[in-house]
Amino acid sequence: MSKTNEVDARLDRIYSSTGDKRALFDEMAATYDHDLINDLGYVADAVACDKFISLESDRNARILDVGCGTGLVGRRLKAAGYSDIHGTDYSSKMLDEARSTNVYSSLQQQDLTLPIESTEKFDAAIAVGVFGFSGPTAEHFVNITDRLKPGGITLLTVNGKAWVNADWETKLSGFNEAHASVQIIEIETIDYLTAEGIDGRLLTLKTL
Repeated sequence: MSKTNEVDARLDRIYSSTGDKRALFDEMAATYDHDLINDLGYVADAVACDKFISLESDRNARILDVGCGTGLVGRRLKAAGYSDIHGTDYSSKMLDEARSTNVYSSLQQQDLTLPIESTEKFDAAIAVGVFGFSGPTAEHFVNITDRLKPGGITLLTVNGKAWVNADWETKLSGFNEAHASVQIIEIETIDYLTAEGIDGRLLTLKTL
């Protein structure tokens, strides 16, 4: 199997609603950055971080990086001067990769379909590459936003192919009316997997 076909097969497994996602991401951890950036043209982390930096001016803010993976987002935020970054991920192998970056103040294995286990509140949160076809969906946004202080901003990306095929517009219909503690304040179309011709959506949420 060629490298391109191998990567495409992994994408198919990620997009599938079946299979052991934790085992898949454990398997991908060692080559994840290369596969995403070099083979798939992944830019969602850069786009989301640029937006985050424009919204959160306090470099001492306590930041939650949800689905931190190997630390792509954390490294960008650290390079921008943020000093208190905390990560969660579903995969222990991904967390091992993130730990090796020495970027995170803490790291925790977390299933995002369950409430995040933290006794402290965060100033802002970011979740890049977490939401798509299967796994956590719109109903689980509050597991992130509930951990934020009032006024805190959360940035979330959704894979653009999933946005259409999994009908995320319907999933989000009536979201603001249904939630008293958080509001979606902006949805933008962004570059996502450029080599695959797949765009994405960048959602900005505010905890009230």
